[in-house]
Amino acid sequence: MIRKLLIANRGEIACRIVRTCKRLGIKTVGIFSSSDRRALHTTLVDEAFCIGPGDTGEGYLNGDGIIEVALENNVDAIHPGYGFLSENHVFAQKCKDHGITFIGPSPEVIKAMGLKNEAVSIMAAEGIPVISGFGSPKQDEDTFLSLADNIGYPVILKAIAGGGGRGMRVVQSPGEMKAALVSAQRESLSAFGNDAMMIEEYIQSARHIEVQIIGDNFGNVVHLFERECSLQRRHQKVIEEAPALNLKQSVRKKLFEAAIRGGKGISYTGVGTFEFLVKPDGEFRFLEMNTRIQVEHPVTELITGLDIVELQIIVASGQPLPEKLKTIPSKGHAIEARIYSENADFTPSFGKLYCLGLPQESDELRIDLGVYEGDDITINYDSMIAKIISYGANREEALNTIYDGLKSLRIGGPSTNEEFLMSLISDTNVRSGDFDTKFIESNLKKLQSSQETTDELLAISVFALMSRTKCSQSIYSPWYDNSGWRLGASIGREAKYLVNNKSRGYLLEGDTLTDLENKKASTVSGEWISEREFIGVIDEHTYTLEIYYDSDDYTVFWEGQKLRLKRMKNFQVSRFNNQQEGSLMSPMPGVIVNVFVQTGQKIKAGAPLLVLEAMKTEHIIRSPYDGEVMELFFGEGEQVSEGVVLLGIQK
Repeated sequence: MIRKLLIANRGEIACRIVRTCKRLGIKTVGIFSSSDRRALHTTLVDEAFCIGPGDTGEGYLNGDGIIEVALENNVDAIHPGYGFLSENHVFAQKCKDHGITFIGPSPEVIKAMGLKNEAVSIMAAEGIPVISGFGSPKQDEDTFLSLADNIGYPVILKAIAGGGGRGMRVVQSPGEMKAALVSAQRESLSAFGNDAMMIEEYIQSARHIEVQIIGDNFGNVVHLFERECSLQRRHQKVIEEAPALNLKQSVRKKLFEAAIRGGKGISYTGVGTFEFLVKPDGEFRFLEMNTRIQVEHPVTELITGLDIVELQIIVASGQPLPEKLKTIPSKGHAIEARIYSENADFTPSFGKLYCLGLPQESDELRIDLGVYEGDDITINYDSMIAKIISYGANREEALNTIYDGLKSLRIGGPSTNEEFLMSLISDTNVRSGDFDTKFIESNLKKLQSSQETTDELLAISVFALMSRTKCSQSIYSPWYDNSGWRLGASIGREAKYLVNNKSRGYLLEGDTLTDLENKKASTVSGEWISEREFIGVIDEHTYTLEIYYDSDDYTVFWEGQKLRLKRMKNFQVSRFNNQQEGSLMSPMPGVIVNVFVQTGQKIKAGAPLLVLEAMKTEHIIRSPYDGEVMELFFGEGEQVSEGVVLLGIQK
């Protein structure tokens, strides 16, 4: 019997595991890195211990240190959540060697399913349809070009040790192979410590359907229905739901049979997920197996009424699966949206969460949270803030509930993606279920257009901030005014703000606000009616704004829209003004791992300029327009911060 359990993870999954343990009367032990000692999960566990410095590799992935903490504190079991340790067969074996129960399958099964190429071979031997592809001991460009010719373009490169969309690149033609291979190998090595790649046929029109299974130590393997995971961005899931919509019952039955056959074929124990690509005609192919609990497991819990973490603990304790699992029905519909700290271009965003307003939880709305108001989102860890999961008697109810939940969010600080999620949920194709894995990529412009902030909303927000500016000492002395007043300048107040990593300057003279970028002048007025509320009028249009802030960082909410502004200080303004008009700023902190251009080079709009790595994921920075590179300010291997000028481009 498990009486004391160590959670070898952080964030929302650690907090979620604690909830089940408390209900079952199991004591919990948490771990934290030296830079993460005030994380939310450390306040929920019964005991918490520092595992190492802030760097992820030395902290939460310190397997030997985690086992040492477990032994010193008489821990019966370790739950790895869904981090990298959950699929690390070496760590699972060490737990076993020290007499600690590992909440997951056997080390042998983890190893067998851990490398994608080996997993595909095993499933093919079980008679499960697989995607045509190859692995190779040779990892050079010529080898992959030859393999791609055999498969036929387009193909996809995959890190054999990968997951979460990292180390994956689609290659449309031979000319793209070299750059894609180098980039995928580099990202895979950074994320997984293994740069070996495999190559597969790229199925262009398919849905991503996964089947939840659970097996015990007595040979029983059952399914807990399927999940729809087709709404993806860069092969990373954005929204998941259960059950899948518009899936023929005959196809659903075959998917369940394949997952159970695969699970029994490898003597699977614990919770696991079989992932498939399903073509429009109903044919499906095995994609991979995840030997752990999934981020999206709550949607399965809501349609079954089960606690999947509890089932993991039951199996790990040596008990057989509850008999009810064989006949449990699927009821209603559930949808999960992942709230990430990220910019409009999907790059990670970092900073202090100075406002965290969440909707009220209910039977129809669940929130799995991993942070608290005042917490910091840093480059060291995954940028997920929370998951919002809705439930309804049908899909329409679940969609409406999750939309309302997203609309009521008030997250101030880092940029977040709830507006994009609302745009996605509102889309007519998503509402009807007419989408596949390429839907977001194919409709990105349309989905993002509804998020665009109007110049009018931006201007009235700036006016609200400028009207609130107070002198630091004497309201009668211009020498203490921090509004931008300068001796010898026009009688007005000038300020610059960063909006989506672009500088916007404004001049306020009386009741006239001028946007210095497009030379547009507007008549403005308004007043603060409370600490957070401002009612303003611009060109006879009235806005009621909610505004939260921390120092020079502001977040504005208006009718479901969110606007983040950063006031630029004098030295920031000077630095910006000294650069070329087309200066391109870094959207996030990170390391430059590749530079594609040089000073004086002519470039086209959309051309790749450099690659920035953050959180072990590579992000390509592209040119916003045609022009010429005037100056490069950083080189490969250099660390950059958010908002710093990377290079100058002259149109």
